[in-house]
Amino acid sequence: MQRFFNWCFELEFYLKIAITCTMVQQIFYFLFKNIEFNFITQVLLYWLIGSISFYAIGFFIEKFIKSKDNLTKKLTARVNKVKKQSFPAFTLKGIITGEIKSLIAALIILYLAPEVHRDNNLLLNFGWFLMRIVAADFCFYVVHRLFHTKSFLKIHIKHHEFKDTSSFVAGHKSLMEYIIVTITDVLPILIFGYDITQLCAWTLIGNIYNLEGHSSLSIFFIPSNFHDLHHTGFNGNYGIHGFWDRVFNTLNPINKKPGIMFPVSLIEYKTMKLFGKRLNR
Repeated sequence: MQRFFNWCFELEFYLKIAITCTMVQQIFYFLFKNIEFNFITQVLLYWLIGSISFYAIGFFIEKFIKSKDNLTKKLTARVNKVKKQSFPAFTLKGIITGEIKSLIAALIILYLAPEVHRDNNLLLNFGWFLMRIVAADFCFYVVHRLFHTKSFLKIHIKHHEFKDTSSFVAGHKSLMEYIIVTITDVLPILIFGYDITQLCAWTLIGNIYNLEGHSSLSIFFIPSNFHDLHHTGFNGNYGIHGFWDRVFNTLNPINKKPGIMFPVSLIEYKTMKLFGKRLNR
């Protein structure tokens, strides 16, 4: 029974991404349906939404949620205590460099990927996002696991300067890692094509789960210690979520945080409690 709940828990993540992205895409569609975007304006829109949402969401998590001790305690399920570290301060040079990289990445992605108009068709958009997250998770898993081999570790080691993770550690990586991860992000779009409203929704939700995954908190998408265990243990938990780690047997056991935002975990908690079984997987 617990194995069944484990797989449901992983699939819940994919469904959350697909559903929330579809909802956000509908908003972008109604905002932009009467506007004609050429290639350059599409690139600028994609870049701006990605950059603004990255900083806004990151600061919201770090400065608002984490400033409330009772909320932080409620949302965390950290297993391994780590020594607190100071994180790099934001500098004008660092921000400009990061935005130049983001703009170039947006330019490359939209230049290479085929544009397909799906308008506000709920079924087509839901299917696109569902395939997109499963494929993106697989591509990230493969590349991330390769980064932890001796041949490629030097590319990835900058990201692991921090064991005490913070939201903005999500963007702390070497230039080579940034390029490789961007290429893996392009691959699913090359397969499935893109609609600009889909990309806007994807980059917004993608920033949310990426920043949450590095925040040590279980807010909506990712269990708080899934990526914690990767940083503290330096192996396993290579995916965005645990599906492919479970498939390839590289999953470090995590504490599922039951709650309304994680319905499968809540159902499992009540079921296992009823049968007197342990909660941890």
